[in-house]
Amino acid sequence: MLKFLPDTLLKEINTLNSSILEVRIRKNYKVKVTVKEESGEITTLKLSSILSEKDIENIVLRLCNYSVFSVENSLKEGFITSSEGERVGICGEVAYYDGGTTIKNITSLCVRFPREVRGIAEEFFNAYAYKEPKSCLVISPPFQGKTTFIRDLGRLYSDKLSKNVLYLDERDELYANGRFYLGENADVMRFSTKEFGFKQGVRALNPDVIVCDELMSKSDCEAVLFASQSGVKVVSSVHSDNMKNLLKKQEISEIIKSFTFDYHIVLSRFKVSKIFKGNTEEIC
Repeated sequence: MLKFLPDTLLKEINTLNSSILEVRIRKNYKVKVTVKEESGEITTLKLSSILSEKDIENIVLRLCNYSVFSVENSLKEGFITSSEGERVGICGEVAYYDGGTTIKNITSLCVRFPREVRGIAEEFFNAYAYKEPKSCLVISPPFQGKTTFIRDLGRLYSDKLSKNVLYLDERDELYANGRFYLGENADVMRFSTKEFGFKQGVRALNPDVIVCDELMSKSDCEAVLFASQSGVKVVSSVHSDNMKNLLKKQEISEIIKSFTFDYHIVLSRFKVSKIFKGNTEEIC
């Protein structure tokens, strides 16, 4: 992985013995790497490499195989996904034009690593979903394992329950261009919006379960509700540190209170810390 980075930086990163979670590159500042130690502690290390604006431009060109046009849609959303599955967040000058936005004069990159941990969702599966799939909303701040958890739960639904599982992989983090195993009954719709993917999936692919990451907008929640009302189970995730704060987000609160999800799972450092059943009395 990280083949798009300059050789000097890549060599320095390869000397680290810890599990890498994130690489932050800022123009004319030392590169910082967030790692997870064997003890489970997450720390940030400052490397000696300092990259210029030209270095960052070359990284972006490598990421898109020297064809910026090929990643135009993801650039509008502020990221590029590498061929190995790393999601690279982009920061710079936002340019507005008819029909959308893009980012130019890039000054910062945030490289996030997708990880496959098979079995991370088995405890929940064995306790609550071993007979039939359940709709689940997985809740946690960044770096706690939401994407890893929903990927693994979808795999269990596919292989242990023989259900058709559709992954809506907007940023190619769930599938990582084929690096991760999603199950023998899995279908993957890469780089699709949730609005398109849920409706097209329900109408044409006959899924038993749809897995998607990071509910954020009103249209995301409406798409989930559409699938749920169509009889399809949904496994998804959302950013929040606890249920109380999550309920302050109006769109998310509405689908929670509509009984869209059978369970709401709060994660802490790749472990389930709390499970709420899908009724408003217990949640509120």
